[in-house]
Amino acid sequence: MLHNLPDELWLEIFDMAVDDSSLFEPTLPTAFSEASWFKSLYGDWSLRTAQEEVNSAQRKSYATKKAIMNTCRNWRRLGYEFYYRFLFFSNPRNIQRLCALMDTTKDLGKWTRRLHVTRYFATGGASSETIQNSLVAVIRHCPKLEIFITNWPLSISFSAIANALCTYSVETLRVLQINIPTLSLPKLIYMLQCLPKLEVLHVEFEGAPPEYLPLGAAGDLELNLPCLQHLAIRGPFQDFVEQAIAWRLPSLRLLSLDFINYREDFPDIIEFLTEHGQELTFLDLNCIPPLEVSSILDLCPMLETFTFNPDWRLGGWEHHPFLESHLVNQPHANIKTIGLHHLMYAFGVGYAATYNKVDPFVTQSIRRQNDVNFAALNKRNFPRLERIRVLNPTLLTDLEKNNGPSQACFERWERWSRQCQKNNVRLEDCTGAPLGTLPEVDEEEEDDESVVGEGELHLSTLRELLLECRKMNAEREQETFSPALHMIYAGATQG
Repeated sequence: MLHNLPDELWLEIFDMAVDDSSLFEPTLPTAFSEASWFKSLYGDWSLRTAQEEVNSAQRKSYATKKAIMNTCRNWRRLGYEFYYRFLFFSNPRNIQRLCALMDTTKDLGKWTRRLHVTRYFATGGASSETIQNSLVAVIRHCPKLEIFITNWPLSISFSAIANALCTYSVETLRVLQINIPTLSLPKLIYMLQCLPKLEVLHVEFEGAPPEYLPLGAAGDLELNLPCLQHLAIRGPFQDFVEQAIAWRLPSLRLLSLDFINYREDFPDIIEFLTEHGQELTFLDLNCIPPLEVSSILDLCPMLETFTFNPDWRLGGWEHHPFLESHLVNQPHANIKTIGLHHLMYAFGVGYAATYNKVDPFVTQSIRRQNDVNFAALNKRNFPRLERIRVLNPTLLTDLEKNNGPSQACFERWERWSRQCQKNNVRLEDCTGAPLGTLPEVDEEEEDDESVVGEGELHLSTLRELLLECRKMNAEREQETFSPALHMIYAGATQG
């Protein structure tokens, strides 16, 4: 009976079993992508970021695909489409292996829609230049590439990779995430000029910014990116922002600016938002020096989600009847969700608990600013406010280790909770759970199957079906895979 099933039915079964459809959506994690708790090998609770969840999902999907490919000749024939429709690497040597395989089997890349290389440490004697040149060759074999992600610096061969994307992926590329040196900005501008179909762009700049960055002719280009909806920039990106002020970004709705620890030579965010802020619905600002929040919110009337650093000294609270900082010039009509970065000093845990002993004046000053900024997150200023989320995973980890806030900061914890309850606003942590919901160890840990959700049960059933089909296939053909294919398989679960 199994031998008589049409290919179309097998393809439907395999498609549900590999469970990778979400990996092809034109999106990238944001500050609001939820983290999750897990137990480390040492038995401690740790947080897994949304990006780590995506990486884990890719590894699990690969494991299912390998099971399909290893079952029989017919399943292997059908499984190629699933095995190669996304490529995920955390081991750089596997890029070379895949490159060699694609050079000999030309049509493997025709199924590839997503290519993701995580940050790695070079091993096995392969140089970064060799690995990156192999990556260029892989791009050449993937004419339908929609998503290209690298989490390590493209230092040596950025020009070659940019040329490959602009040659082979102009009409298909929708999502681009790259890490490049600050000095490569001119090359980035030229590349973006050739990718008008981009919908999501995430750029991380590495290296200290020079006092003067010569852009040459790239500085005169006024790019038109009509499809770009989500722009995320990280690192010393002041020159990028100053150039982008003059670009045409009519579809931009989500903007994330993460300055990391840089404190000097800030770009003119106000001028950028004057040009591009009118239609934004999501604005994520993560930096240490304060920005003019009230002016920013005036420039972004359509915002529904806004994040900032409540450690900022915003002023105005000294003369306010409710002792709240000046966040808005007028009530913002559309913001429903507010995210809070940093807050490391608010609850007296982790590093802040130690620093308080060294410099209590600074600690108390930051906590006072936290209080007046949080007090401003109310329905008077934000009539449609529904949710406040504390975004810092390090803070949540420190709270878990301390089993909650310190005794000296517990009053702040309760006061903020009462304020949210009074305004009918949900106060969350970075997992999406109510702030204060920490993982607990049960005396008798339940079997994993007892807490599996409906979706997991559905996928488990599909995987059991695949295993049962394998058992029932009495005439399984024994065959030898090519050495190159064996090498790809061997590295898939490791990236």
